[in-house]
Amino acid sequence: MSRILVVDDDTSLLQMMGLMLKRAGHTAILASDGHEGIEIAKKEKPDMAIIDIMMPDLSGYEVCTMLRKDPQTQDIPLLILTALSQHEYRKRAEASGADGFITKPVTRDDLVGNIEELLRTGAHNFPELLEEEDLFAEEEEEEKPAPPPGFEASAAPLPAPAQPVDVPSSPKEMLPLVAVVGLGSGVGATTVTVNLGLGLMQFGRSCILDFHHQAGHIAAQLNLISKGNWADLADVEPGGDKRKIAGTLTLEHPSGVAVLAAPPSATQVRLGGEGLHYIFNVLTEGFKRIIVDLPAGLDPMSVATLQEARNIVLVIGDSPANMANIPNAIAALKDLNLGGEIHLVLNHTRPHGVTHEAVMQALDAPLAADIPYEPAQVEAVTKGLPLIMYQPSSLFSRTILQLARQL
Repeated sequence: MSRILVVDDDTSLLQMMGLMLKRAGHTAILASDGHEGIEIAKKEKPDMAIIDIMMPDLSGYEVCTMLRKDPQTQDIPLLILTALSQHEYRKRAEASGADGFITKPVTRDDLVGNIEELLRTGAHNFPELLEEEDLFAEEEEEEKPAPPPGFEASAAPLPAPAQPVDVPSSPKEMLPLVAVVGLGSGVGATTVTVNLGLGLMQFGRSCILDFHHQAGHIAAQLNLISKGNWADLADVEPGGDKRKIAGTLTLEHPSGVAVLAAPPSATQVRLGGEGLHYIFNVLTEGFKRIIVDLPAGLDPMSVATLQEARNIVLVIGDSPANMANIPNAIAALKDLNLGGEIHLVLNHTRPHGVTHEAVMQALDAPLAADIPYEPAQVEAVTKGLPLIMYQPSSLFSRTILQLARQL
């Protein structure tokens, strides 16, 4: 499953942790002091790290702080495991960048539960950025921008561009943007987008954009009442007020994910390429990943988004009726000469759809993920609780998390 770094100067505890993690299906990477742990983290890029507080030379607090400040390791989820249970130690661990805190002795069930939760949510504690007051405020000399209530940045704010921003012309300039397109109706692309957006939280806070032209389903699947929608940003120009972009985001979901909803009714408004590029750039100041749910039709707004995307997820349904049209749809996308990497994903929305082998034969291309049918999906949507939260240990959820790690 996951590769987990354990940093502790107690050799016997390291061996015990290695055994517990192995029995839980994970791979343990062991380090006997803080310096070794930091070097291993840089080299191995583990899925998460478990760190003891009381160690010689470097304490667990110092290890967490150094991992958080290094761009190579700042996205690793950090779990403190210590015999020090008092409140002040928890507060100090949080201030050092730890995402979770558990005390020794720990049972296997408690350990695995905390690990699975942290692997699901990803790194989300970036204390050096919590002092910022408004992520999208107009910048003044020697002052830092301040976030609107409930909005904490997960990346350092950048200055507002003084001049209009050009659309990127090469993959090197592409943004951490994931565009999701359903190849046909009823393929479950929106459900994949919602769960994938939550899965991407393992890298830091993410933002989900619903670019459908009316009554999209992203907010509904997250049980949210949207504050604004993307049509409200039609008059935003490059270099414009960042606070207007922040004001359209719905931020109340308990996972911390943000949502930019679709318009509630049909609209003729469309966002242009330059405006989209500026909006995406502003959002990357506060979010590690942006994921966009696109309608199936390739209108200019969708094409402009695809041209920005570093990763493009094409969702294929398991209906035999859709198979014949898929090669043509993929060819049409490739004709756009997009710079992003294309990932083909088979999403099973019924118990007995087409097989993996049949899809592979029709595509003559590898699949990035084969998402299994999950009967609890309907109940999860009804409850407004995506399956990755409702049943985090399900095969569906694990497949989504594996796909997220490819993006």
